[in-house]
Amino acid sequence: MARLERGSIAELEEKLVQVNRVSKVVKGGRRFNFSAVVVVGDGKGMVGAGTGKAAEVPESIRKAGDDAKKHLIRVPLVGYTIPHEVRVSYGASTVFLKPASPGTGVIAGGGVRAVLEAAGVHDVFGKSLGNNNPINLVRATLLALSQLHSVEAESQRRGIPQEEMEKRLFRKDVAVLKAIREGKMQALVVRTPEKPVREERGGRRNDRNDRGRGDGAGTGPGAGGRGNRAPGAGPGAGPGRDNRGGGRGRG
Repeated sequence: MARLERGSIAELEEKLVQVNRVSKVVKGGRRFNFSAVVVVGDGKGMVGAGTGKAAEVPESIRKAGDDAKKHLIRVPLVGYTIPHEVRVSYGASTVFLKPASPGTGVIAGGGVRAVLEAAGVHDVFGKSLGNNNPINLVRATLLALSQLHSVEAESQRRGIPQEEMEKRLFRKDVAVLKAIREGKMQALVVRTPEKPVREERGGRRNDRNDRGRGDGAGTGPGAGGRGNRAPGAGPGAGPGRDNRGGGRGRG
């Protein structure tokens, strides 16, 4: 377990993962308590998690935060991602983590996302392959991060130059990170395509409403126009029907 200085403890940020109410049956009724899961981290590679239980919610969160500060680990980072893939099981939960290129974001949810963000990982692919219990997911994620090896330590252990080790582990990802840092390449900005605007189809409705509307004055004997109650102009013409015209007159 890594040791922290007094000033570094104040920089830790707490993230609440879960608050669960538990009950205990005793003589005379039930007694309720609250259990909390809290993740702490400085966003620079230091992260820890803990649990706490108390009769009140704030007290359980405080206990969980104190427990998390006692179990901190150091995570080796490459920029804002992890050095290599890792797959770890804790109880019935299994967590799979994979490095991602800059701009990808944290592709994870629940307790896995809380731990990764607290550790300072901004680009990573995460997947939960087992039980989704928040406590087991947090423990599995911490165990997976603790099993990561930095490039420097692994190159010394294998006796391989660091550049060659970077090519084997990261391939294109390291090349992209170096190009962005040197200013030779800009980070890609993902733009969402604009939705096409649909044209209003009110023209057909207007045409339908305008059909059959005339001036209404008929010229023939007994003929009525198609207007609203247009009388015929010929002899013996009667009043026309609505929107149809009166073609039959009484002579």
